Amino acid sequence: MDAPPTTSRKKAKTLSIFDLTSPLSYSKLIKSHYSIGKSILTLEKSAEITDSSPISIFSIAKKHDLKEITLVEDSISGFIQAYSYAKEMGIKLIFGLRVTITEDISDKSQASLKKESKIIIFPKNNTGYKNLIKISTIASSTGFYYEPRLDYSTLREYYDDNLMIAIPFYDSFLFSNSLYGHLCVPDFSFFKPIFFVEENSLPFDNIILDKVNSYAKDKFEIQKTQSVFYYEREDFLAYLTFRCINKRTNLNKPNLEHMSSDTFCFENYLNSK
Repeated sequence: MDAPPTTSRKKAKTLSIFDLTSPLSYSKLIKSHYSIGKSILTLEKSAEITDSSPISIFSIAKKHDLKEITLVEDSISGFIQAYSYAKEMGIKLIFGLRVTITEDISDKSQASLKKESKIIIFPKNNTGYKNLIKISTIASSTGFYYEPRLDYSTLREYYDDNLMIAIPFYDSFLFSNSLYGHLCVPDFSFFKPIFFVEENSLPFDNIILDKVNSYAKDKFEIQKTQSVFYYEREDFLAYLTFRCINKRTNLNKPNLEHMSSDTFCFENYLNSK
C-alpha cells in the first residue's frame, strides 16, 4: 500500500498528514469503531451530531472546530478513510497504531501472555508510514497469537527516526507489571519513547501515575492525555452496554478492564482544558 500523498488546504501552505516536525499536542487520543469493541465513535462523513445515529469523529471535529485529530487505533484498517475525510476538511490527522509487544513473537505459549504490554507507534512522515505498514503486517501474521504482536527485536529492525513511539498510560509495561503481575521487560536501548499519563478517576490511576513518574521522570518526556471512546458523559451507559456485549458479560459484572468510567469522553477533555 502506497503512503497517502501530501495534500494542501485550499491555497494555504502544503499540509502533510505526517508532518510531526512541529510541536504536537497528544492531549486527546481518539479511537473509532475500527478498534473493534473499544469505541462507539465512527469515521463516517457526517455533518451533524444527532440522537438518531452513531456519532462520527468528524462531526465532533466540525462542531468544535478542531484543527488536529490524534487517532490511535488497534488496527490500521480505518486509516485511509480517516485520511480522506481529514484531507477534505483541512484537518491535520495524526495516526498512531496501538499494538501489543512481547518478549518473543515466536513464543506462542500461554506463558508468553504474561510478558505482553502495549505501545503506540506514530509515523512522522511517508517513510515512517511505510515502516508502520511493514510492522503491522508482521504483527498480524508472524506475531499473531490471539491478537497481533511485536517483539523488540522486530521493532528494532524497522525502527528509525521516521517513527515516534509512545507508552500508553493503560496497558503499558508499568501498568501490566503492577496490576496484573506480568513480567514485561522493555527495551528502550534504540529509541526514546514519550510516556502518556491520564486521570480518569479510577482507583488505580494514582498508582500508575506514581510508577510512571518514578520510572520516566528526568529520563523521558511525560505528556498528559485523554483517551476518547465516546462523545459525552451521558453516552456512558450506551458505551458500557456496547462493551458488555463485546465482552459477553453484563452490566452487573462488566469486567471491562480499566474502561468502566464515564470520563473516557470528549466532554471530559473539554472540561479539563
